[in-house]
Amino acid sequence: MSAPIVIPLDFWLDPQGDVILIYSEHECLIYCACWISAGERADFIGQLSFERGRGVRSYRREYLPYDLPKRGFHSSILQIPDSDLIREHLAYRKKHYADTPSTQRVPNHYVVTGHDIYHEILAYGFTASTILRRDTTDPRLLRL
Repeated sequence: MSAPIVIPLDFWLDPQGDVILIYSEHECLIYCACWISAGERADFIGQLSFERGRGVRSYRREYLPYDLPKRGFHSSILQIPDSDLIREHLAYRKKHYADTPSTQRVPNHYVVTGHDIYHEILAYGFTASTILRRDTTDPRLLRL
């Protein structure tokens, strides 16, 4: 497995907060509380929308199993090249869909951390955006 790639985010995830994963056949989203300065809650929620989510796994753990490079920004997600999760996905595809062309796109492995939890996502890409709290009606997101 290669070293993780750190991808900076434009918003500051609350390092003490939860990250909510919503995953189904047609969507893969992560929502998180954000700060505008240390300890000061933002009036928006961060949203990471993953393109064609192919799989997820989550762990309630304080520490990641990946070596984190130094970073000079508040928030980021990780991309894990050539990971076991990618290899397992490709092996499954090869076994069950042997006629799939060898040129098929390989998904990326992303890791999003919260406080004492992290989510791993296989997807082809992601976009980061924010949602104003006042426009939020989902009770799960209101708890962030």
